[in-house]
Amino acid sequence: MKLVALESDPNHQWSLTRTLRQAGYHCRGYQTVHALMESPWAEEADLAIIDGDGVHLDMRLIERLRQRFWSDRPMLFIGSRDYQFGHIARDGDGRLVRPISASSLLKCVRATLGRAWDRYANLDTVRFGQYLFEPHGRSVLINGARVALTRKEYSLALLLFRNLSRPVSRVYIAGCVWRHDERINTRTMTTHISAIRAKLRFRENADYVLIPIYNYGYRLDPAIRYPLMSDERNGDSPGPMLTDECQVDSGLSVESTS
Repeated sequence: MKLVALESDPNHQWSLTRTLRQAGYHCRGYQTVHALMESPWAEEADLAIIDGDGVHLDMRLIERLRQRFWSDRPMLFIGSRDYQFGHIARDGDGRLVRPISASSLLKCVRATLGRAWDRYANLDTVRFGQYLFEPHGRSVLINGARVALTRKEYSLALLLFRNLSRPVSRVYIAGCVWRHDERINTRTMTTHISAIRAKLRFRENADYVLIPIYNYGYRLDPAIRYPLMSDERNGDSPGPMLTDECQVDSGLSVESTS
C-alpha cells in the first residue's frame, strides 16, 4: 500500500515514515503542500496523513487536495487538539491526537484503511476485465461462469485486484482479510493464495499473473507485463524478475511455522 505524509517537521516526518515502512507500507513524506501535489505518489496513495500542527489546516486547501486526488480515499489527521479536525474530517477519515506512539499510529492507519476497504468491498458489483465480483453472493463470475469463494478467499482476491500491479505486503493482507488476527500463520495465507490461484484460473488464464515477492508479499499483474509467461510455464524459466524495490523486509512479518 502507498501512503503519503504531509509533515513540515523533518524529524517528525522521518519518525513517521520510518514507522510505517517498518510495518510494511510504502510511504513518502513531504514538507510542503506544493511538494506533495507535484509528486506522482499523490494520485496513487491509498491514504494521506496530514499533520494539522505543522500545516495550517485550511478547509479550502483540504477540499482542493480531496477534489484533485482523494475524493474516494481516506485521510488521517494528526494534531495536538481533536476539535481542530471537526470541520475538516469526513466520515471514514482518521484522527490522532498527540502525543502518539508507534503502536497507536499503526492501529489508526489500519483502522482507517480498513473502513475504506469495507466501503469498497460492499459495492454492488466490481468488474476487472472478465472478472465480475459479487459481494453479496461472495462469488466471482469469469466470463459469466460463477465461481464460489469463501469469505476470506473473496476478500483476498478483491484486495489483490484492487491493488493491481502494486506490491501488497503480508502484513496488510492479514490486517484486511483476517482483521483481528493480523499475525496469522504464513501457511494459512499461502493456502488461501493457492486456492484463489486455482479457482480464478490464474494458472491457465493468460490475463493475470500472481507473483510472490520474497520476504514481503504478493503482486497481481496483467499477464501482458510478462509476454513470455505462457511459454515459461511450460519450460524451465524461473519466471519474471522482481525489482529491487519489491525485495524488501516488511519489518513486521507474518509468523512462520519453521
